[in-house]
Amino acid sequence: MSGDNGNWCLIESDPGVFTELIQNMGVKDVQVEELYSLDTETLRAMEPVYGLIFLFKWQPTTGTRSSVSYQQEQQQPENVYFAQQIIQNACATQAILSILMNREKDLDIGETLSNLRSFSIDLPPDMRGLALTNCDELRKVHNSFQRIEAFLNDIHRPATEDDDVFHFVSYVPVNGRLYELDGLKPAPIDHGATNDWLTDVSGVIQNRINEYSQTEIRFNLMAVTSDPRRQLAERITSVDADISRLAARLETLKLKDVTESREEASIVESRLGALNYEREVLISRAAVEGDKFDRYKFENSLRKHNFIPLIYQLLRGMAQKGELIPAIEKSQGNPKSSSSRSK
Repeated sequence: MSGDNGNWCLIESDPGVFTELIQNMGVKDVQVEELYSLDTETLRAMEPVYGLIFLFKWQPTTGTRSSVSYQQEQQQPENVYFAQQIIQNACATQAILSILMNREKDLDIGETLSNLRSFSIDLPPDMRGLALTNCDELRKVHNSFQRIEAFLNDIHRPATEDDDVFHFVSYVPVNGRLYELDGLKPAPIDHGATNDWLTDVSGVIQNRINEYSQTEIRFNLMAVTSDPRRQLAERITSVDADISRLAARLETLKLKDVTESREEASIVESRLGALNYEREVLISRAAVEGDKFDRYKFENSLRKHNFIPLIYQLLRGMAQKGELIPAIEKSQGNPKSSSSRSK
């Protein structure tokens, strides 16, 4: 148990951040995509979708349930991995884990998460939350996105009634039922049986959004999906093998040069054209995905970089040249300073 186990930083709601978090946890071939629509077609285009992460402004009246539903929430459903959130600022990582831990049969979640799941699977939700909190590997991965602060501030002060507090929850299908996993709740929220969870979850999230005023637009929805790069690479390899096989067959048919051979050669040439076109499309998609992950890596490196020494040297250089004070006054729209410099 680490001495600073309670220090979990705030992290940005960003698909690139969440994707790197998942990768650094040791999970294989999984990424996070941002969603701009709740329509089922958009979700299906991303399949397989392992779960959804929803960010919203937390307020006591949202997500409330009837007394009957609340009694049902107290019953811990079997085969659902649910952990309560024990400490502040960990809800982003906990939302990710809520999906990964419940889709372990569909994913390679890696050694760290596999061991953690095996250790905590028989614990009650509050003790599972403690187990997650005390996992040094998870905390280090989470805190790798901690921003460098130039000055001491009140970032760690408790939230007040005047603060806007945002929270992450997960939606994931387990054993034919749709669950909402919110670490601030005592148990999973069961949204009922589902044969098509991507269709059903859209309505659930839309109802949640409808609880807010029409002026509230600060929501974010992300999907935990398969990393398409491996699938694309495998398909390109398969297409290349088909092209080589058909090209060899075409050469054989041309050597025979009989009516039957010419007819089959025409069919083979048509098939080769379709395969070459498919290959171009696949390569283009793979390039787009590669560029996206390169962008994620670059943006995350900027998030983690300490720019304070650079800023300090720039300000120091401006001060030495006598340019700092005029620049500050100009940014503040000081008319006296502007008139004196124009003379």
